[in-house]
Amino acid sequence: MGIYLITFFLLVTGAVGVSMLIANRNRKEDTYSDLDTEEWDCPECGFKVQVGSECIYCGTEKK
Repeated sequence: MGIYLITFFLLVTGAVGVSMLIANRNRKEDTYSDLDTEEWDCPECGFKVQVGSECIYCGTEKK
């Protein structure tokens, strides 16, 4: 009974490891690497923009 449990554990661990390797290989570059994450205050409406270069309320571009 014990050998079956060990074999099952090794098979499951191996399958998880292989799937993790495949997933890591197929991963593209970081999607958010080009996103501007610096906070700034919109000069038009005063909203504190946390991400991006355009105010979501009034559409003003970051200067």
